[in-house]
Amino acid sequence: MKKKMLGAMLAMLAAAATVDAVVGAEEGTVKAAATWNGRSFAFPVGQDQVYLVGVYSGTFYIDDGKGALHAASIVCPATAEGDLKSMTKAGQGRCILTDEEGNRVYARFTCKGDLEGCRGPFTIVGGTGKFEGITGEGEMISRILVRQITTVTGFQSAEQEGEGIATWPSLTYRIPDKH
Repeated sequence: MKKKMLGAMLAMLAAAATVDAVVGAEEGTVKAAATWNGRSFAFPVGQDQVYLVGVYSGTFYIDDGKGALHAASIVCPATAEGDLKSMTKAGQGRCILTDEEGNRVYARFTCKGDLEGCRGPFTIVGGTGKFEGITGEGEMISRILVRQITTVTGFQSAEQEGEGIATWPSLTYRIPDKH
């Protein structure tokens, strides 16, 4: 009888240890920044209103230089609406971060600001490979530092090439354990 109870207790302890391993996850908060280059097209869509469609890409850096996403590539297709009278804009987009092994993290963002930059919520919505199931959030602040504008003759639109930086002062994340 004692052997049966001891065996049952050991089985319960083994099962509890297995449950702990399944429940375990990686989570944290990081400071990050990304330098970016972008190409976009701006279209007049009303009196003093502009609609912008662009793609921005660069390198994502974690502040302490550690972590699976440090030096990952980042690509963000985005749209924005600008008011030339008030010199403000509001935008939204998606971002794809890819590590050196090809694992991806997918995110969404919205932002508001002036024509030189914007800020708003950045939400991690999923991933692939070792980032499968990842979630997270934080504020993203983006600034344009250098800009070159070329007008398209006869079409009243402009092509813009720019460089800038985006920062995440406090980006939280959670990656569930896959066991």
